[in-house]
Amino acid sequence: MRNIFLIAKREFLERVRSKVFRVTTVLVPFGVLLVATGGNLVAKKAGGLSHLAIASNNAALATTMKEQLAASSHPPQSVQIVSPATPQARTQLTNELTAGKLDGFLWITGKPGQTRPDATYYTRNGSDLFSQSLLQNNLGRAALRQALISRGISPPEAQSLVKPIKITTLQLKSGQAVKTNVERSYMGIYALVVLLYGVVLIYGTNMARSIADEKSSRIFEVLLSSAPADNLMMGKLLGVGGSALLQVAIWIAITLAFAGTHLAAQIGVNGLSSLGINLAELVYFVVYFVLGFFLYSAFSAALGSTLNSSQEVQQFAFFIASPLIVSVMLMAYVMSHPNSLASTVLSLFPPFTPIIMYLRICSQTPPWWQIGLSIALLAGAIWGMIWIAARIYRIGILMYGKRPTLPEILRWLKYS
Repeated sequence: MRNIFLIAKREFLERVRSKVFRVTTVLVPFGVLLVATGGNLVAKKAGGLSHLAIASNNAALATTMKEQLAASSHPPQSVQIVSPATPQARTQLTNELTAGKLDGFLWITGKPGQTRPDATYYTRNGSDLFSQSLLQNNLGRAALRQALISRGISPPEAQSLVKPIKITTLQLKSGQAVKTNVERSYMGIYALVVLLYGVVLIYGTNMARSIADEKSSRIFEVLLSSAPADNLMMGKLLGVGGSALLQVAIWIAITLAFAGTHLAAQIGVNGLSSLGINLAELVYFVVYFVLGFFLYSAFSAALGSTLNSSQEVQQFAFFIASPLIVSVMLMAYVMSHPNSLASTVLSLFPPFTPIIMYLRICSQTPPWWQIGLSIALLAGAIWGMIWIAARIYRIGILMYGKRPTLPEILRWLKYS
């Protein structure tokens, strides 16, 4: 244990004292904050359209469309109504659009007795999906509102009928209905999953790269004279894992501190709960992060022991990341079907457990026995992977210049 502790201390301090650790610890939360606040400000100002013209033979429909746009979340600065819509008017609007006086114009045509009009949008920006969606949604409401008015319904009542209805979502937790924000819950869970994926992948790959670099520099020949190979590997796992946990703990602390500030309130964040994250989810995050980290780090240690350089580690990094990538790809399905057979089986299969089971817990808490079984299976897989990695590591770190074949690796596992 003394050797393991000394090696873990060396690995931990080597990473914590590095400039990369200090820079990423500060810049990652700062970058996330910058993206969140900047994205929020851009979304508020991203009206897409500043100057719009609406041309139609139905002046009432064009006026209703203008009112709908004015009441939308991103109204244009000015809306010009052209009625009737003549070929001369189209030519004039096209010239104004070409000269940059208009961002676009909407050409609406309809036949007598036709409820749904035909519409064409002319623009200089063919990739402005936001503006097209804005016009399409509001034109549908305007046509419906105009149809209701033509059938004798008063304009205020017609306006109230076409307004979107806000739905309050309640989630059953422990037999009680708890109010929840689906969008923020999804974003909060997504952020934690991405953090889990990123840290496990980066630090796990670092483990393999560190072993390959020390192997190529022949440092292990000196280290093995003072400590057994098993102790070296366990020390590296604990040291790298401790530095990863410290960095994640700092990031979580910064997030918690920011969630209660005035700046956070301006972008709609009022405490941890407003992020869609609760304390229980943070606890489960730490549990599955630690277990997932040691599983992938042990696998990375075994892989790094068979390689000769960090360039080879980059080539084989896909094998380390494959289960994590698949887990992230299945995120939407698991959150929509947390108790399906596929989600349940994958959450109990150790390479997928850290992310899949965490997603199930956040979306709809599975039975306690499944959570306990997933932790037990993951712990058993870690023990088995460390056992395998230790035997590969013990022989592989001294094998330099030739990449071993699979039969050779299997023979290493048989050595006592």
